[in-house]
Amino acid sequence: MRRRDFLRSAALAPLLGTPLAGARAAANLTTPAPAPRLVVLDWGLVETLLALGITPVGVAETDAYNDSVVAPLVPAHVPDVGLRLAPSLELLQQLAPDLILINSSQESQRAMLERIAPVRAFAVYTDAGAPYRRSQDITLQLAELCGRKSAGQALIDATERALARSRAQITALRSRMQAPNPPRPLYLIRFFDGRHIGVYGARSLFQDVMDALDVANAWHGPTDYWGIGVAGLEKLAVSPAADVLYFDPLPSGVARSLASNRLWHALPAVAAGRVAALPPFWGFGMLPSAARFADALTATLTRDSAAKAAVGTQTLL
Repeated sequence: MRRRDFLRSAALAPLLGTPLAGARAAANLTTPAPAPRLVVLDWGLVETLLALGITPVGVAETDAYNDSVVAPLVPAHVPDVGLRLAPSLELLQQLAPDLILINSSQESQRAMLERIAPVRAFAVYTDAGAPYRRSQDITLQLAELCGRKSAGQALIDATERALARSRAQITALRSRMQAPNPPRPLYLIRFFDGRHIGVYGARSLFQDVMDALDVANAWHGPTDYWGIGVAGLEKLAVSPAADVLYFDPLPSGVARSLASNRLWHALPAVAAGRVAALPPFWGFGMLPSAARFADALTATLTRDSAAKAAVGTQTLL
């Protein structure tokens, strides 16, 4: 059996129920089988595989991934297979993957991709929400697919510890500062332009993390199944006591636009100095993104609040 054919059989066993025990016994394998050769078109799946110690043989839009997801980085030697919704079929054919992994919103590509290799889709973001829990389930599925079951559970456990640590840090600082009870909520936004924003809320990974950290979200408006709502800046005045956190980098020209935007400066949070920036984030990730967001949110809240408390100005807690 050719190496590629054997690996494809191993990769498809969880999907098709192919019994491989006899083949492995016949081959007298004493070490774990190599992970299947995976091309991955969804960034949440990419970050999870890298965190499990699995490097895909091809990833879509690697430079944009590294700029948006930030960590873990795609190694420089991994080929960029093109756009997530329009990968290079010629390059995919050359890479000869055992499996192509996509998210459920990319299903329209399945027939085209299956001409090259079997396709498996994972649904992290759906109308039902709970992307954090779904990320845990899919992490275990990916780990089993790649023969790294213990690494999957280890990633879940490490993420849970990261969120628990962040919650304890925020709770401790609130106690020391005698912060208001209940604490002020916050808006978590991404700028589209100088007047329009995306606001993260229900069904987002960020909402799940905020719930775990006991940080209240001021946005109760509608969201799509990715967990983001589209709104004008004026919507940030609905909860005047709320703080505002926004993601860097700002789109081109937005910083200049906001500097002269009277509506922006009239918002209660802006006027009171209760606004802070967060580092770049991919808003639709999985457990690695959850852990990094928990760390970044905690660092921003605690650092800003401690600094402003020292000079007697309003804080973010």
